[in-house]
Amino acid sequence: MIISCPNCNTKFKIKDDLVTPGKTKLKCSKCNHIFIYKEEKEKQEEKKPENEHKVKSTSQSKEEKIQISLEEKPLEKSFKNRRLFVIIIISLIFIVAVAVLFMFTDIKSKIFSSSSHKIKLKSEQNATSQIDAIKDISLENLKQYFIENDKIGKLLVIEGDAVNNFNVPKELIKVEATLYDDKGNVIEKKSILCGNRVSLFQLQSWSKEQLEKELNSKVGILMNNTNIQPGGSVHFMIVFYNPKENVYEYGVRVIEAMDVKEK
Repeated sequence: MIISCPNCNTKFKIKDDLVTPGKTKLKCSKCNHIFIYKEEKEKQEEKKPENEHKVKSTSQSKEEKIQISLEEKPLEKSFKNRRLFVIIIISLIFIVAVAVLFMFTDIKSKIFSSSSHKIKLKSEQNATSQIDAIKDISLENLKQYFIENDKIGKLLVIEGDAVNNFNVPKELIKVEATLYDDKGNVIEKKSILCGNRVSLFQLQSWSKEQLEKELNSKVGILMNNTNIQPGGSVHFMIVFYNPKENVYEYGVRVIEAMDVKEK
């Protein structure tokens, strides 16, 4: 029920079973006024002289009275607190949204922060080899991108899939990536056995030693780069550390592949 203090008119919300009309003594937590709760009918009939009221109060003093301090929050404060709570929740949601947007933007900027040009694939470097052992292994899903590493600086990542188009299993497929300038001169080249990759977080935060160890892990090679069935594939990832600014294009080719030995 809702009870109003007769002295300051502050409204309070209190459970019905705690109050007995005419017997329960209440204390206002705002103005400290003490009064006996009366129903509306009793309040309307209460227009008798002051001395008669005193006599009645004296006769009621023998009855058991329970004093309840109205320490529950006034309705006005309750409404204010609810509004404050809603404002806080909306503010938190806004802060989280801004933080997520900032993180996404930061990650995106790290991925695509590169030199003034975007290097392209040197098509002839991906041509089918004439060497019998590797001629039917193709490279698919090739892509390259730059990433800013906190410890190293700029990384150039080249990755893709080596697909076994032979009619027999293959294993220990090895690929080589080469960087060229705008005149076709070789700037840098690097080869790696397929089978390993690292995450975006690792590319951004790991040291060169950690990345090289993971990308050359024998466990990953033995798990992913052995007994590749016809039509099967294995992923590869090659990382160049702080490549030169004059890199214009890149090429990737298969340089080794082994037949699966019969046991």
